[in-house]
Amino acid sequence: MSRTLARRDALALTVGEVMIRAPKTLPAAASVGEVRRLFGRPNVRTVLLTDAGAFAGAIERDRLPHDHPDSTPARECIEPEPATATPGMPMSDAVRLLEARDEPRLVVLEEDGMTLAGLLCANPGATGFCTRP
Repeated sequence: MSRTLARRDALALTVGEVMIRAPKTLPAAASVGEVRRLFGRPNVRTVLLTDAGAFAGAIERDRLPHDHPDSTPARECIEPEPATATPGMPMSDAVRLLEARDEPRLVVLEEDGMTLAGLLCANPGATGFCTRP
């Protein structure tokens, strides 16, 4: 179950202390149909693709093409340059990145730039961040 951490409380922390550590993911070989099924959950706005723990791409709900058949490889729909953060990044820096985006999500990658660490999610009103105990 998710809960919300107030923005003012989050600002004193790092991304790693706020992020969702085990976000929902699909394998890199997933299809567009599998992505659509995951987007059937109202709280899922970004689908993360992984390959053995390595980040393989992100797909935003509003950017998934409607005309692609379900059998299309999901990798064809990934964001070319997804917004990312690292666990050690101060939340104040992450908030600035989020404010420049339409979708209030940041993919969190380990310092190697490849390993998925989590997902930073602002709530709809940008008053706080979604967390999981």
